[in-house]
Amino acid sequence: MRPSPAVLRHLAFRTSRKVGRLPQSLSPGQDSQLTAFTATEDLDRAAAASLFAQNPRLVSMMQNKLSGLVGQSSGYVESLPTPIRRRVDGLKGVQKEHSKLEAQFQEEVLELEKKFFAKFTPLYEKRSKIINGQAEPTEEEIKTGEAEREDSDDDEEEKPKPDEEEEAAAADVKGIPEFWLSAMKNSSLAETITDRDEEVLKDLTDIRMEYLDRPGFRLIFEFAENAFFTNKTLSKTYYYQEENGYGGDFIYDHAEGEKIDWKEGQDLTVKVESKKQRNKSRSLCDCCTT
Repeated sequence: MRPSPAVLRHLAFRTSRKVGRLPQSLSPGQDSQLTAFTATEDLDRAAAASLFAQNPRLVSMMQNKLSGLVGQSSGYVESLPTPIRRRVDGLKGVQKEHSKLEAQFQEEVLELEKKFFAKFTPLYEKRSKIINGQAEPTEEEIKTGEAEREDSDDDEEEKPKPDEEEEAAAADVKGIPEFWLSAMKNSSLAETITDRDEEVLKDLTDIRMEYLDRPGFRLIFEFAENAFFTNKTLSKTYYYQEENGYGGDFIYDHAEGEKIDWKEGQDLTVKVESKKQRNKSRSLCDCCTT
């Protein structure tokens, strides 16, 4: 089954790789910095990938089921006249050779991604430092970003500029606050982010990816000190099967997430429901003691 491994693998690679800009709907005071780096377009891909990632066991089951159907005969080919049946069998032989090449292609694409991933890594590190206030972009980088923004604004209405108070307040701000939350909210992931999610995603400081020694990859989410959990990083690892699928592509196997050490009373996965009691009056003392 081609979609899931391809989407997941390219999601991880391109989420870390892409260098672009955030939409202009963000705070005008942050505009010149936000245009430096972003992963908005890749987060759109993340929305598609999440359909598979949210239920990896189901995806694996579907893939195994479909793989089990490969090669099963409906009886139609056997009913064909011998000359035609032989040609159909010949096409299967051609397809087999195609699958071998496809498997080789996927392996070489993966190696190419790893090669360029190493070249992109310094850009990811610079992006992280700028976002988290550990470094400032160079004048050349700023001019390049400003030129790109001006080109994109040519056909748009004039944007409001920050007032003097905003400029003064921003002078003491380090980095780009809530960068990753802003990127997610300006992508297709916005529909999946709840108000409770926003509170913790405000402290998301970096998203990284690394390849495994076996087929697969790991996504790493780094957080600042926050009120919800003690983990400094959270990761989720995606594994592929050791053997390629019938069509030569990687086959998604399963995913493993890191345990979240929630602080007391801050577990966002727990839904607290309050039940209203009917026909029961409460005294002032009751209200003061409960």
